[in-house]
Amino acid sequence: MGSPENIKTLIKRTFIVLGIAFAIIIISFVFHVIQINKFNQQERYYTSDTVSMDVTADIHPRGMLTDSWEKNDAFEDMIINGKIYEAVITNNSKCLLSDWQLRVNIKESCWINNAWNGTVEIHQFVDGQEKSQTIDLRDYNIGDISLDYQLAGQDLLIPLNSGDYIIYWPYTGNDSGEVPLKSTNEYSGQAYIGLILYSISGDNDLSDYVMTYHLNQSYFSGTFGTLFLIIIPAWILIMLVFAVIAWIVIGFESTMYYQSQIIDDMFSICSKLADEKDYYHKDHSNRVAKYAKKIAEAMGMDKQDCNVVYYGALLHNIGNYAVPERILGKSSKLTEEDEKIIQVHTMKGAKLVEDVKSMPQASSATLYHHERFDGTGYPTGKKGEEIPLIARIISVADAYDDISRDREYRKKYTLDEMKTFFKEKSGTWYDPFIIDVFLKIIDSIEE
Repeated sequence: MGSPENIKTLIKRTFIVLGIAFAIIIISFVFHVIQINKFNQQERYYTSDTVSMDVTADIHPRGMLTDSWEKNDAFEDMIINGKIYEAVITNNSKCLLSDWQLRVNIKESCWINNAWNGTVEIHQFVDGQEKSQTIDLRDYNIGDISLDYQLAGQDLLIPLNSGDYIIYWPYTGNDSGEVPLKSTNEYSGQAYIGLILYSISGDNDLSDYVMTYHLNQSYFSGTFGTLFLIIIPAWILIMLVFAVIAWIVIGFESTMYYQSQIIDDMFSICSKLADEKDYYHKDHSNRVAKYAKKIAEAMGMDKQDCNVVYYGALLHNIGNYAVPERILGKSSKLTEEDEKIIQVHTMKGAKLVEDVKSMPQASSATLYHHERFDGTGYPTGKKGEEIPLIARIISVADAYDDISRDREYRKKYTLDEMKTFFKEKSGTWYDPFIIDVFLKIIDSIEE
């Protein structure tokens, strides 16, 4: 670490770096907030023709024994039929669904009698004039209704004709189950609303509808949001740590200088111990991670999945700690007994990383990267798509790194020899789809 003056200089520079880092964090967070706000402010639409898994709306007859009936006291010479219709709004987005409304365009003449879990904005077109009113059909004063209507006994009947429409507005109280509509990783939020319609036939075509809504994502959800939750407290902690260190250094320069020498020596010893057994696998794992990520990118996987493949590949040989050094450092070809011993590293590695909750795929990467597509690999003999995708990718990258390097007992393969090797092993050792992708990028994979 050097002299006390050098220590002071280092601390000063560190504070400058931390200051710059803080500015970058703030700018990044502001950009993140802008992106989230854009996402949250976007008005979205759902119709009966929309193909969406995030938010769905479905209007259908309730379908129970009491969902329809006849009414003979509305008109002297005509019987009308009542039916209960239910609409189910489902939020699978893992975001908050808010500001939503459901517009239903009337295609055939009918009468609306009731609606629940919200209010209904009714639009009538009578003699070329539009009448509209928002009514809670479960709690209203008949004298306040400005729309055309009639009473059949105690039942309110508001006529609707083709071209009229209704807009359902969900309740917005604190105890409402409709607004906002929550969704998490554990469950999809759902809201149920209902209408009672009367018509001559008893069947009403309600397929012409559109739901407008907003999705609201938290600033601290998702990968970037979680990252900010980690980085900002970490930055504060680092600042506090360095502030304490600076105070100690200023007050006890000589002691800190002596202690720094001890710390340097300890790190030097730890570094040598770490490299003592890892003379090969560190560089190997880094290269395999780089190749595996390039394969994943060429397969069209998204950035997050490519990173999962990369970090899984970095850990794929972590179980080598359980393999004797005499085998790892062997320059000649491994014997059958050596192969059996070295196979243990897959299970040991998987056991070591099985509790890594941030990346559960790490266990699959370490356990299955020596499985073969035809089921002749180890340790479980899985085959085909039973083998996790991450392991199938890593096995190709692992093989490429092996045959593209000189060994004591053989020379590295030429590019043509490598292409021939992978073509021959496609469908037996390796996933043929991954091999097809890999062969398209093999010429440039080292770049």
